[in-house]
Amino acid sequence: MVVTLAAAYYVALVPMVLVYAHHVGMPWLLQKLLIWAPCLLFVSITIGSLIGVMFIGQSIAAPAATGMGVLLAYAGFVPLQELLVAQGNGATRTGHLTLMSPGVLLKNAFGFTLAVGSIPATTTRTWISLLAVIIGALALAVWAFLRAQGVETWEANWGQRWTIALGIVLIAVLPVLIADTNYDKPAPHSTNAPAIQRLFARAGSSLALTWPGGQPPARCCSTILNRDEWPPFGTDEPTRRDLLVLLPVDATQRVTDLHIQVVGENGLEASGNPDSLAPAPEALETHTYPNDSGPAAADGHHVVTGWMGRVPMTLIPRQPWDIGGVRYPLRVTATYHVEGDSGMRTFSSRAAIDAQVSNAIYEMGAASLILPLVCFGAAFKRWRQTR
Repeated sequence: MVVTLAAAYYVALVPMVLVYAHHVGMPWLLQKLLIWAPCLLFVSITIGSLIGVMFIGQSIAAPAATGMGVLLAYAGFVPLQELLVAQGNGATRTGHLTLMSPGVLLKNAFGFTLAVGSIPATTTRTWISLLAVIIGALALAVWAFLRAQGVETWEANWGQRWTIALGIVLIAVLPVLIADTNYDKPAPHSTNAPAIQRLFARAGSSLALTWPGGQPPARCCSTILNRDEWPPFGTDEPTRRDLLVLLPVDATQRVTDLHIQVVGENGLEASGNPDSLAPAPEALETHTYPNDSGPAAADGHHVVTGWMGRVPMTLIPRQPWDIGGVRYPLRVTATYHVEGDSGMRTFSSRAAIDAQVSNAIYEMGAASLILPLVCFGAAFKRWRQTR
């Protein structure tokens, strides 16, 4: 029954996974998890079968309670092992103890990690331990059921009781003693996301993004330029916005020879009007900063009313690595001359835009309904035939 339900669940997920993979590919960690989950189910069935044959009677309370306790212990060992490995203590006694969990053994054997950056360099002894647990639990459960159990009571002799006890101890202790704990190999990259230079979302920025001809946002300026917009920008779709470049120059000083360069990173295509990238002094706008929140000028004081360059942009996010919450960095550099200065000043700022695969979540939801609708249709047809 459990296997049937699990198989049905997996079959229902297949169309949704195919839609996801079509849009963003199959991340490495997701590949491992799709294999790890059914293997973990199979191991759970073998361990659960062993627990079940240890109890005789009409009530399932005792085996259910025991099975739940073992399950919670096994599940708790997974994050504990991750924490120990992150701290460099994966090979300590406590680290060895976590290998009692089949979930940890399977994770190490398949060579992946959920949160930390290192995995075992070798997996031979881990595979041996895992196979010993599976085969040992299944063999012991079958033997105890056929040889040691009666109809309503145990019929095991002294030797059989010791064999069962030693078998259970061996299944629990063998992985602790021999499984690999040399966490020296760097873990592969878990997602398809490129290496992105860190950008602090809570930090301020000297850039803003508005609708064409619009004013800067009231809460200016977030490093996620379209944070207040919903929905986020669609991938592979051109989006036209005005990029506002807030220069740290007081409006009382004249700015000339302004040249702006905008570069999208990690798949973001950013193109602007060439004339707006080198605007004339008369094309610059002013912006007033409330509550002394303006940028620091060259002499250290906060600008109250400063110059602002407006660059009409066309932004096209491409090569997404997830269906939502994909943040593409944007780098803006500029050079300009301030009246009264002998040299050129430079400006540099980084920000990001938030994007998503527009229809992916709806396509995945529709795909996941295929099997339930087929089952409902079959049930309805059966009902019409038998009523």
